[in-house]
Order: sequence, then structure tokens, then C-alpha cells
Amino acid sequence: MNLNKLKTANSLLNYNYTLSCVSGNEFVLSYEGRYYKIGEFMYRILREGKKAAHLEELLARLGNDAELSLATLKEVIETKVLPVFNVAEENGKDFSGGFWVKKQVLSSGQSATLAKPLSFLFGRSFYPLFILLSGINIALYYQVNSKVAGRFIPQGYEMLTWIGSYFSLFFIMFLHELSHAAAAIKSGIKARSIGLGFYTIMPAMYTDLTDIWKLPKAGRVKVNLAGIFIQLIIGIGIAAALNIVANGVVQSLLWKIYFFNTCLVIMNLVPFLKLDGYWVLSDLLGVPNLIQTSNKLLLDAVTKKDPFEERKHAEISFKKIILIVFTMLRVLFIAGVTVSAFTFIYVSILKTVTLIKYIPYLSFNLQTALELLKRAASIVIISLFTRKYRKLFSSVILKRVRWYRA
Repeated sequence: MNLNKLKTANSLLNYNYTLSCVSGNEFVLSYEGRYYKIGEFMYRILREGKKAAHLEELLARLGNDAELSLATLKEVIETKVLPVFNVAEENGKDFSGGFWVKKQVLSSGQSATLAKPLSFLFGRSFYPLFILLSGINIALYYQVNSKVAGRFIPQGYEMLTWIGSYFSLFFIMFLHELSHAAAAIKSGIKARSIGLGFYTIMPAMYTDLTDIWKLPKAGRVKVNLAGIFIQLIIGIGIAAALNIVANGVVQSLLWKIYFFNTCLVIMNLVPFLKLDGYWVLSDLLGVPNLIQTSNKLLLDAVTKKDPFEERKHAEISFKKIILIVFTMLRVLFIAGVTVSAFTFIYVSILKTVTLIKYIPYLSFNLQTALELLKRAASIVIISLFTRKYRKLFSSVILKRVRWYRA
């Protein structure tokens, strides 16, 4: 009689996963090209699970200090581990979610070739230089703003400078993403790809830095700040050019590029969007799923507690205080963005309706043509921005109609 048939099967043997100890207390699980931060106890289960023929052997390998029964170990694997593996297989490897148009522009090899010459920027002096460049950019902003304030150029040239500054965003963002790849190379890993996408009419680029979880915390923070670092250098370069160039049209173009570059830096630092600032704060706090943790904190604060639930004394740590502040500011940020979006939609529609109403009384000239282009652009932006929400609203309405008919 084969005694192994009486043993409990070890389902962990069906999955080809890898484990790594990034630092003394940081453990990472890798499966299907995705990385998950795990605790020491789960790390031990998964490490020994690769060697054990059945769960009884796994339990023995964990030792008496694990304080687990066979039933509890099986439940932990089935409810905590296997769902992670199954979700990873179902979701595939799409690292650019959120874009309504997206395309890979550089492979891992191509991005490494182009990024390598920039890798010298991300050595030991990175953090002091980052602070220094930030201070210089803050000081330069007011100087540059005062230099171009009150200067006017013909309206036709003004429109051309806006178009030129819009296309400059592609170059700035390309360098931003290339810098992430360069910092990754300096840290001993490679970016898997660099891609281009669009949110409404705004171009956006992304770098697949999945392997960043192989790095310790300081390395991850450096890679995440690398794009902003190169933009701070770009900002100083544009400010220097503005002080050299005398032509009014070129100055106007450079100022707009400088302004957009500054806006991108600030936007990337805001931790309420899943951009560089979010990942930096997530690493500094040691909270991998910062938004989910924030949502849970908010939900706990606004929902009634179970009167029969055993009350536990909540410890207030520095991390908990930061999470509470982050959650409160995030709620205010979302409220502000929502109000701004609705205001923009309302004002744009009102201006468009007014313009259409008075078109028969307007003389067609450059100013009228530009105003028509502005109104058309605003309607396109609104249409693209609300595309996802309109689909969601339509599906809800259709469900209601079907329910009433039934």
C-alpha cells in the first residue's frame, strides 16, 4: 500500500514561483512576471513548500514554532496563496492599465541601449543632487516667471507656441521614462519595456519596472525619483535658454515648455495618483498597497462597528498617523478634482452653446477661428474624459430597464 496516497497533496508544487529576501525583513514572491511583498511567515511556508512532497512534510519542515495544525496550513494555502497565483494567471501581463490608447515603443534591449549613457547620473550622489536641483528649480521659477510676465505676441504665433509646447511633452516624458530605465540599470535590473499611451488628449508614457521589487527600499526610491531628477535638469536648461534668447516668440515657447515641465514634476510628486510620488511614499511607509490600505482605513472610519465584535486596543504609530493624514488629504484631493472637472464641463458647454448661438452675428476672422477651435477641442476632451463613465452609466441604465421590463 502506498502511504503517500494517504497524505495531503501539496498544491504549491503545481506553481513555478520564486522567492527572494531583498533585505533583513523584506521578502518578495515572484510569479508570472509579477512581484508580491510578503511577510516572513509566508516566506517560510512558500520556501519549504517548494521542497515538501505533501503538506504533512511541509508542516514538519516549518517546525513546532509555527504553531499550525494541518487544517490551518491547508486553509492558509487555499485562501491566501492560491488566489494570488490564480489572479496573476487570469490578469496576464498588462502593465499599462488606465490608458485608452497604448503602444510599446521600446523593448527591454532597446531601452537599455538608450538609457545606459544616462546611468552615471544615478550614483551615490543622487540624493544630495536631487535636493540641490529641487531648490534651484524653485528659485528659478519665480525669476523665469517675472522675465516673461506682461509680454505679448501676435495671436497666431501664440497658438503655434502652444502647439509646439504640447509636442515637447512627448520628448520630456520620453527622457523621464528613459531615466527610470537608466536608474534601474545602475541598480542592477532592467526595464522590460517603455510604452506610449493617452489619457484623453494628454500623452503619457510608462516603463515596465516590474523587477524593481528585487531592489531594497533605497534602490526602489531612487529608480522612482529618476524621472523627476532628469526633469529638474531640463528645467534648469530651459531657464538658462530663456535668459539667453531675446526673440519674443521663442521666449514664449520656452516659457510654456518650462511651465509644462514644472507641472509634470508636481503631478508626478503628488502621492494621490499612481505616479512616482505614490510609489515613493508607498516604499517609505512600507505599505505596498497604499490606496487599498487608505480605502480600508476610510471605510472603517465611516461604517458602524459590529456591537458583538471583540474590541481591540488600537495602537497609534507614526505610520498610522501618516496613513490617516494621507487618507484625509486624498479625500480632499478627489473632491477638488471632481469639482474642477464638473466646473470645466459646465463652463465649456455653456461657452460652446453661447458661441453657436451668436455664430450668425460674428465676422469670420482669425480670432473667431481660434475660438471655434478651442470650443471644438473642449468638447473632444469632455467626450474622451467621460467615455468610461458614460459606458458605466449606460450599462446601469440598461440593467434598470431590463429589470423593469422583467
